[in-house]
Amino acid sequence: MSIHLNKPYKIIRSRHKRYESHYGIPSAEVVVIPLRQLGADVSCDIRWEDANGQLHVIQQAMFSSDNLEPLNELLDVKLHEIWSHYYSQVRENDESQ
Repeated sequence: MSIHLNKPYKIIRSRHKRYESHYGIPSAEVVVIPLRQLGADVSCDIRWEDANGQLHVIQQAMFSSDNLEPLNELLDVKLHEIWSHYYSQVRENDESQ
C-alpha cells in the first residue's frame, strides 16, 4: 500500500490490540499521521482526544504501512476533525515562516 505523508490514517481493526499493548493507546480512537517513510515502515504522529477532550500526542511512533488504512472523511468524522486541526496548524506555521 502506498502511504501519503501528512495525510490521516487509522489502524486496521485486526491490529488494534497489538498497538494498544505496544503504545498504550486507544487504537480505535486515534488518528495516525505518517511523517516519514522508512521502507515498509513509517514514522508517525499519533493523536487522540480523551473523554475530557484533552489532546494526546505520541511522536515518531513506528508503524508497518500494511497496518494503516486511510480515514474516510464521512465515516471517521471525529478522527478527521482531529487531523484537520493538526494539519491546519502545521500549514499555518509553514506559511508564516
